[in-house]
Amino acid sequence: MLRFILIALSIHAVHTQAAAPAETDTLTAMRVLRDECLGCHKPGKAKGGLLLTTREKMILGGDSGTSVIPGRAGESLLYELVLEDADPHMPPKKQLSKDQVTALQNWITQGAVWDASVFDELPVPQPVALAPVPVTYQPVLALALSPDEKTLAIAAGSRVHLHDLTQPDRPRLGSLSGHEEAIQSLAWTQDGTTLITGGFRQLKLWDITTFKTTGQISTGFVGNLTALALTTDGKILFAADGETGGAGFIHRIDLPGKKLLSTWKAHDDTLYALRLSPDGSSLASAGADKLARLWKVADSKLISTYEGHTSHVLSVAFNKDATQLATAGADREIKVWDVKSREQDVTLGDKKTAFTALAWTPDGKALVAVTEKGNGSIYTELKKHDGAQRSETAKQTKLTGIAAMLYSVAVTSDAKTVFAGGDAGKVWLWDAAGKQTSVIEP
Repeated sequence: MLRFILIALSIHAVHTQAAAPAETDTLTAMRVLRDECLGCHKPGKAKGGLLLTTREKMILGGDSGTSVIPGRAGESLLYELVLEDADPHMPPKKQLSKDQVTALQNWITQGAVWDASVFDELPVPQPVALAPVPVTYQPVLALALSPDEKTLAIAAGSRVHLHDLTQPDRPRLGSLSGHEEAIQSLAWTQDGTTLITGGFRQLKLWDITTFKTTGQISTGFVGNLTALALTTDGKILFAADGETGGAGFIHRIDLPGKKLLSTWKAHDDTLYALRLSPDGSSLASAGADKLARLWKVADSKLISTYEGHTSHVLSVAFNKDATQLATAGADREIKVWDVKSREQDVTLGDKKTAFTALAWTPDGKALVAVTEKGNGSIYTELKKHDGAQRSETAKQTKLTGIAAMLYSVAVTSDAKTVFAGGDAGKVWLWDAAGKQTSVIEP
């Protein structure tokens, strides 16, 4: 609304203000919806049959009928159930503040005007007190080979262990300690001198010759930094972020300046994976909203969306010339997409176990996948799907199974060694024939 008007129109302006809520009132109330309600009332998790993703769905309501009657807060379930003495009570395990309850009441009374822009905002971080990670909690959530493939970084719990791959027994070179939380993601600079670690609301940079931190970035984040992707010149770092159960955001970071440049909403649910194309022109992302997306690195604009998985997409990988994108998901399938046409070229998997991580060799000849049941495969000679059985779309070399869930994977450029991380800080190794050859113990 205009702030300054002619005196002759002042009375009209007053009536206009009375008829519609101020923009700030609408945004305040809808941020309450986003932060306190949407986690349980979105596609795939619509408790009580109620969706709060659009005004129409909110008013339509769920199993108990309409949730909002615009103009009548006292008769609207959305308002009634957040009151302190409500039974049942929403949210189930907390009481909204008086300001939040009042914001919802006023908003409904004023007509429940909808402004979807709040769903694209990064949520305001809530205070969190972190307790040290138990020593026994050491899932290997991330693995990263140095650019020269001489060093393997293993994120085990809150520490990173560096191992020398040039020696037969792969001895530990040293460890990086400084995170209180579990480390979720890793990235090497192209010169192999710096390792970047992502945890809860913070990034740390490490000099691997001294095993000391050289800086950190801890502003502008709201949750776990689940994936990292660094441009080859080391100038721009992309980081996946988001609150548990909330939307997934991508941060664009000036790494030398340790400065956040921009942030955008990439997925409607948790973001699990990022991968830069070999030429550095595009960025792939994957999330719990069952989608994979492709973004233009130059301006962060959306290029395309790949839709076909029926559950969380947990990993993405490019072939050597970025003409194909592989996605793996909790729906027990690997899909290989034609990047430009967005058509599925290849479908892999036996539909028996969820795939947790993917890696494609730089020459594009081998695609490696590992699973939640401790097994995996090396796929070569991929052929475009022509209606034949999945087993005929690629040559499959199965990895010897182990009795542990696998979370992360890395593969040497010649595909002769596959690394996969599991629980208790362990990393298993396989050769090109799929034989398990050794294990790196914590």
